Amino acid sequence: MSELRQKKFARTRLALATALSSALTERPLADISVRALCQEAEVSEATFFNYFPGKQDLMGYLAQLWLLELGWQAARSAQDGAGLSALQQLFAHSARTCTRRPGLMRELIVWLMHGGTPDALQPPGAFECKLAFPELDGIESTPLKGVDALIVPQLEAAIRSGELPDNTLIPTVLSLLLAILFGVPLTLLSSHPGRIPDLYQQQLQLVWSGIRAVANGSRQ
Repeated sequence: MSELRQKKFARTRLALATALSSALTERPLADISVRALCQEAEVSEATFFNYFPGKQDLMGYLAQLWLLELGWQAARSAQDGAGLSALQQLFAHSARTCTRRPGLMRELIVWLMHGGTPDALQPPGAFECKLAFPELDGIESTPLKGVDALIVPQLEAAIRSGELPDNTLIPTVLSLLLAILFGVPLTLLSSHPGRIPDLYQQQLQLVWSGIRAVANGSRQ
């Protein structure tokens, strides 16, 4: 694909993503038509279907963009200090996204919980990443990873540093953290999105304390 076609491809996908993200501030995905998205993005319906088989696939593209931004934040947080502090920052970033774009995050979480798979689509290219996130230096080199692949290395770092006990069961803790990451917004996005940051931190502290308590009990 030529550079000119790559740029057109990126701009069209992002225009449609922006249209859907904006529409989700007012109504759920089920109530948004492809025609309305095309009118907002100023493209034809034929163009839409050249890029995405349907609305669910466009939702998958938004999930890719969210994961890229989250991955960029995770990498920067790890530079400042790996382990629990990086995880705290990852959750704090997710909370900020929830409070800024509650409609998008609510639909995105529901989509993921119903088996949505972001890796089914062509991932954003370098130009696409820079166009989507011009303020994030180096975003174009950020690998697209699932949330579990962002969390597990920081749990491993926390165990190596002694922040968590060496008998910590990573799969169990990962399941707890994913439940918190997605469950807290589902509980609060429709009513009190501003409470998400505090509840995230409270839940994380309970998890860390519980892990240490179980480890201390098993050693007695």
